[in-house]
Amino acid sequence: MSIIIPRASTYFKRIRLEDEHKNCVLLTDTDKLIFEVKKNPKDNDSRAYIKKIMTHDDEFEGGYGFELTPEETDLPEGTYYYGIGVQRKNGEYYHVISIDEFIIKQSVSRKDD
Repeated sequence: MSIIIPRASTYFKRIRLEDEHKNCVLLTDTDKLIFEVKKNPKDNDSRAYIKKIMTHDDEFEGGYGFELTPEETDLPEGTYYYGIGVQRKNGEYYHVISIDEFIIKQSVSRKDD
């Protein structure tokens, strides 16, 4: 699912983890849910424009909420790519969303000074 955000705006998303039977799955106290945005999906992690790490403490109504600030979304207009994965304590990594578009668009209206 593409994410489209007006430049320099706040964005909130709740991610619900599910098993193959659509049952809710919660993180354990050693798991991490990782969200990253990159210009090129082949870039290494050090080149991520945005990186958010959520833990079991970030559980919100059966999912995990994360918020992007206007400072984080103040990127040049264009298409970027995002992915979301779960990392286990033993290093195993599972893709929740392997890759999709993260689009920054110019805002028509702006915050009043």
